[in-house]
Amino acid sequence: MRYAIRGAALLAMMLVAGARQLRAQTVRYGVMGDSVTALLRAAWTDDSTQSERAYCVQRARISSRPTLGGGIDSIFRVLAVRPATPTSQDPNHVQFECATGTPELHTHTPATCLTDDASSCRADGPLAYSCQPSRSDYEELLARGDEYGIIQCDRRAFRFYYPSEYAAQPHKARTAVGANSSGP
Repeated sequence: MRYAIRGAALLAMMLVAGARQLRAQTVRYGVMGDSVTALLRAAWTDDSTQSERAYCVQRARISSRPTLGGGIDSIFRVLAVRPATPTSQDPNHVQFECATGTPELHTHTPATCLTDDASSCRADGPLAYSCQPSRSDYEELLARGDEYGIIQCDRRAFRFYYPSEYAAQPHKARTAVGANSSGP
């Protein structure tokens, strides 16, 4: 009997610990509607000297569902976008503004550029087709308070990014350890 009580207590502790672990898991899915995908695919070009393009999300549907551990999984469906008017643009960035609360979408070009001058851009290379949001992409997302941002990084590739993906880490001094260090 004593072992059964201990076993039940251990099982209860494991379930509570497991539920705490599950609570930290939240999943977000980004889905582009067919008409939006068709519009953006048609506008895509493989020109290595093009500037990034900008769009504002016009219509989206967000579906959320609670999870077993207390988190919330969400599906962000983008149903319509419209071109935005850039205030500045070059092959490495585009500056534009959508209405408050309206998520932004921009392209990353199929080129590697050494500077913001289009003549320094070459097709392919290590930065071509990058789907990784830049630090400024995340900072803009946080400053605007949007739920998500989107990057088109190829004719058929879209990357949703979320505020929870970016957390500025406190600067930590590093100490060298090894043959050339002056440590103990």
